[in-house]
Amino acid sequence: MGEHLEEASLRSLNSQLGGDHALQQRFVGDFVALWAVRIERLERALDLGRLDDADVVLLSIRSSSRMVGAVRLEAVAALVHGAVLLGDVPGCRAQLAGLESLGADACRELTAHFGL
Repeated sequence: MGEHLEEASLRSLNSQLGGDHALQQRFVGDFVALWAVRIERLERALDLGRLDDADVVLLSIRSSSRMVGAVRLEAVAALVHGAVLLGDVPGCRAQLAGLESLGADACRELTAHFGL
């Protein structure tokens, strides 16, 4: 397993899905396919000052990242989420590039690991 994924979380997801590898692969594939959309939604929410929408997007990123084993991504998303909850839009924006980069790295690793 590479530097962006945690094997224990992937095993947990597989267990939660009843050991169905195809279902796990589809879930991971959806995570990868939705990554760019989630980042765009987050950026748009921040542009419009819609912190409630940013909150929802970040909760989605955090929970799905944890489920697919992208624990570093979840940790950075938690930092951005904390800034959203404080109403700190500049603080959120300062962390977006790192969040986006880490997410892209995790997606590449997931793609390679699952042969997507």
